[in-house]
Amino acid sequence: MSFADKLVFKGVIIEDDHYHIWGTSPIWGNDGRIHAFAARIPIIDNAALNYGFSYWYATSEIAHYVADEVEGPYTFVETLLKPGQTAAGSWNCGTQHNPAITKINDEFVLLYHSSACTPSKPNPGSRRIGMMKTADLNGPWEDCGVVLSRPEPGDTKAWSYPLIAADRGVDNPALLQHPNGKFYLYYRAKWPGLEGENSYAVAIADALQSPYIHHPERIINNSRYIEDPYVYMDGDEVCMLVTDNHRNKGLLLRSTDPLSFDYDQAEEGFHVMEHYIDKDVVQKAANYRHPKFERPQLLLKDGVPTHLFAPGGCHINQGPGTCCYLLEINR
Repeated sequence: MSFADKLVFKGVIIEDDHYHIWGTSPIWGNDGRIHAFAARIPIIDNAALNYGFSYWYATSEIAHYVADEVEGPYTFVETLLKPGQTAAGSWNCGTQHNPAITKINDEFVLLYHSSACTPSKPNPGSRRIGMMKTADLNGPWEDCGVVLSRPEPGDTKAWSYPLIAADRGVDNPALLQHPNGKFYLYYRAKWPGLEGENSYAVAIADALQSPYIHHPERIINNSRYIEDPYVYMDGDEVCMLVTDNHRNKGLLLRSTDPLSFDYDQAEEGFHVMEHYIDKDVVQKAANYRHPKFERPQLLLKDGVPTHLFAPGGCHINQGPGTCCYLLEINR
């Protein structure tokens, strides 16, 4: 039975009449509650501005939600990061997007990507990966600043070196503390002519906040478009759950080597949306992007995945924006 076959659809888990809800990363807090950190893009009903989901690169913010039970209800706590919190032109003055929360020893660590951009100036080359950490998810948080930028002009040995010529930055992070003691920060790599159009690279550090060094080789041999990994350990295997954008599904890649994943040996990580939800419901849903699950993030209990949080480009309850769905992992 594949990972995808174990999933049981539970419904819409986070939605907001004023925002498109996107990548939502959950974790158990020391208070025994579930804390979820979600990227959300304002829905601006203004013909002159016409901002919406497509402006995620400039208007996304990261919101903190909390619930007593996994299936909710989830209550908004605060906007943790938002555009305009720093001076214009700063590395993080624009979008705050795709958070990934994990626990490293006694600290909670939040990774995300930001950039110096505006709705009229996307500036993808400015994207960097930032970090925040705290001993208590209720705060206060320590801002650790930029932890990863694209390779420097002289770093020609980095596999992702072409990002410079393509004027692309680094984004969509996933962090793994490996049993070997090293920290692996996986990030998206995309440039013209890249096989598969979009793949993943990794930077490695000896400590959480040590310099992350770009790895010189490609880590996934994908021939088709993948993105949005969630990475965790299962015994001695590194598991990487990704979105397979070519087939509107998910893939689960396993490897004992954190630097090498075989795309051709992947199992299905999640099926198409219609596998879990009635086809007529999906077809009649309010569609804002694509009617599929994306940006998968897992809730772990004692290191074992129990639930999948996945945003979808359509809202089956006809809400005014995208929402996050919950699927339980039936073991």
